[in-house]
Amino acid sequence: MTNQKSHIGIIGAGKIGSAINNLMIGGDLGYEVAIADQFEHNTNFSNYHCVKIGRCTDSLNEFVRGKDVIVNALPFHLNIDVWRACLNENVPYFDLSEDDALDVYISEQVQIRETIPFTMPHCGLAPGISTVIADSLTQKYNTINDVKIRVGALSQHASNKLKYHTSWSGDGLVNEYKGMCQTVFDGKYQEVKALNGYELLTIDGQDYEAFNTAGGIGTYAKTLAGQETNSINANYKTIRRIGHHNYVDFLFNDLKLCDSTLVDIFKNHVSDTRDDCVIIYVVVSGIDMQDNKTESTYARLFYPDFIYGRRYTSIELTTAAGLIGAVELFTRRILPQEGYYRQEDMSYKKYLETRFGKLVYNK
Repeated sequence: MTNQKSHIGIIGAGKIGSAINNLMIGGDLGYEVAIADQFEHNTNFSNYHCVKIGRCTDSLNEFVRGKDVIVNALPFHLNIDVWRACLNENVPYFDLSEDDALDVYISEQVQIRETIPFTMPHCGLAPGISTVIADSLTQKYNTINDVKIRVGALSQHASNKLKYHTSWSGDGLVNEYKGMCQTVFDGKYQEVKALNGYELLTIDGQDYEAFNTAGGIGTYAKTLAGQETNSINANYKTIRRIGHHNYVDFLFNDLKLCDSTLVDIFKNHVSDTRDDCVIIYVVVSGIDMQDNKTESTYARLFYPDFIYGRRYTSIELTTAAGLIGAVELFTRRILPQEGYYRQEDMSYKKYLETRFGKLVYNK
C-alpha cells in the first residue's frame, strides 16, 4: 500500500465522519477517499455515495468492496452491520465507537474463522488516543497501582443549566450515560453503573466534576485486569462542568426517561456549539523502575483550530486525528495487516510521528 494510493472508504457523513473526510483530503496523505451515508443526496461532498446500512445490503457491500480501508463513523448500533460487510469483502476496518457489542461479535467470529481482516475498533478519542496515552504512561512502572482516565468534551461558554452544549452524537451520549462501565478494582475486571462514582477535580486551576460513563476505556480495562498483578485499579470517567451531573442524573435515574426521549432532548433541544474544548487528563501511579512510588500525569486542553483552510471543533480534531493516525500507521505497514488489534496496543511514540499525531497531539 505504501507505493500507491490507498483507497479509503468512510461510512458516516456526520460531524466526525465529515471531519475525517476533509482532513484526509486536505492532508494530502496519498489517499483516494470516498464517503457514504444513508441519505440520498449530500451536496457537501463531491465524493459522496448513498448506501443502505443493514445486514448484508448490496449497496453497503458494493461500497466496501475493493477498498484498502473502511472507516466506520456511524452511530454505534450500526457497527456490526458495517464490520460484517468488511468481513465478507476482506477489507480492514476502523471505527470510533465506545460500544463493546462489536467486540463480543468479533470474538465469536474469531473462534470459527482462521483469519479476519485487520480490525481496530475504538480508535478515536475515548476510547482511542486517551487509552494509548494511558498505556504509554504505564510503561514507566514496574508495578501499576492506579490508572485514571478522565476525558471531557465541553462548551467553552456554557449558557444553560445543563452547563453543556452538544458537540457530537446524541445517540452516543445517551449510550455513554446509560451503559455499564468497564473498570478494574483490585486487579479484577468489573462493570459498574454509569453516572455513579462522582468526583471533583482541578485541572490548570479550574474545577470540574467527573463521573462514570460507559465505553470510554474500551478494551483497556480487560487488558489491565489480565496483567500479573492483584492490586491494580483502573477506571474511566467523563469530565463535565460542575452542575451538569445533577440534571442528567435527574433525567436518567429519577425520571427514567426512555432512550428515544433522551436522544431527542440532546439532539433537538440542547443547542450545538462550535466553540468547544476537549480535556484529556490521565493519571498513573505505582512503583517505577527505580522502586520509587511515583505518579505520572498527562493533562491537556484542546481548542478549535484552523487546519488546511477549515475550522474544526476540538472534538472533531481530537477524535479524527486519533483515527487518521492509526490508519496512517496501518497503510505504512507499521501495524499488523490482519486480525483483531486493540487500540491500546498502538505505540504512542509511533503515533506522534504520524501526520496528524504531529499536527494535533504533538504541538
